[in-house]
Amino acid sequence: MAKTVFGIIGAGGIAQSQHLPNLARAPHASLKSVCDLDETKLKAAQQKYAIPCATADCQELLADEQIQAVVVATREDQQARLTITALKAGKHVYVEKPLALTAEECEAVVAAQRETRLLVAVGFNRRFAPAYRKAREVIARGGGAFNIHYRVSDEYWNWGRNYPPGVRVLHEVCHLFDIVRWLTESDAEAVFCAQSRADDEVIALKMRSGCVASIMNAGYATMDMPKERLEVMVGRGGLTVEDFVELRTYGCRGFEPVYRFAGHTHPDREYGHKFLLEKLGSEAAHALRRTGWELRERLQAPQQDEQLVPTEEMRRYLNERAMNWNYMVDKGWLQALDHFAQCVITGRTPENATAEDAWKASLMAHATIRSRETGQVVRL
Repeated sequence: MAKTVFGIIGAGGIAQSQHLPNLARAPHASLKSVCDLDETKLKAAQQKYAIPCATADCQELLADEQIQAVVVATREDQQARLTITALKAGKHVYVEKPLALTAEECEAVVAAQRETRLLVAVGFNRRFAPAYRKAREVIARGGGAFNIHYRVSDEYWNWGRNYPPGVRVLHEVCHLFDIVRWLTESDAEAVFCAQSRADDEVIALKMRSGCVASIMNAGYATMDMPKERLEVMVGRGGLTVEDFVELRTYGCRGFEPVYRFAGHTHPDREYGHKFLLEKLGSEAAHALRRTGWELRERLQAPQQDEQLVPTEEMRRYLNERAMNWNYMVDKGWLQALDHFAQCVITGRTPENATAEDAWKASLMAHATIRSRETGQVVRL
């Protein structure tokens, strides 16, 4: 089988949780080189995944003529610059979201991609989530989307505490802007945002297709609550998707009333949830999340369980063996990367989000911020 030879720039969190294991098991990818400024992360990644080359100098990676494509998974303020550098070095690029923190930086990547005529895919992986691809099929056969509600809520109060208030819309909600555009096959013409507190807001969108969409962006949930829920009304009837594991259709002829989807796994973690989610859907997702939350709560009062499960054993389980609850569902990470690799081989136009898609999502994010600050509808 033909494989695209990859290098990866960045061996941090998203690379460790997704890109490194996915490059190792993607049927159409071969990872030759890894680059990171942190020597500890660099050596650990090289050893763990048997990567032939490791370097702290991205120019050394980009000079390797055998490398056809590069995954850029660094800090958000570096990704646009590194993408342009990789394109100018003759490499196709799969870059994490957000592509950049400003629309102007995204435009610069669009210009570089057009100049080099190489492929750029942005990590809006939800386009490849099996549940959302089925949802898009239902929507298309139902006459299109007329009304969308999307909730995204998680423990941003914890994992995002080092970010300044109000920027969650740039690095998390950008996913949702892209999905709304993808599901409606339309751009936004107007945005309005109302906020109750920092990173707790509702965003209303008017799409050029005529669809209206509302996004609940809340960073104050707890782990036992499923992170994402999508609801769509079509010409007659509609559908719901609960956290990527269960799709229900209503009044949609030719479709089953319920579809369930297997979970996503990491080679270092347990994988029983993959099959539970496929069998039980949202019921399993709720139970697994509740279990994880309760175990974590017990660590706060270890004397209650010390005789049944030693505290240190429970801590090791949660930190090293249990699935990451936000990553246990299939959001399309592996499929997006392998599809991109296939397109590099065949010359096909990828179905991945492009740099232009990232630019449009960025415009929507910054329009949301302006609306939040002014209390006015912002037209794009």
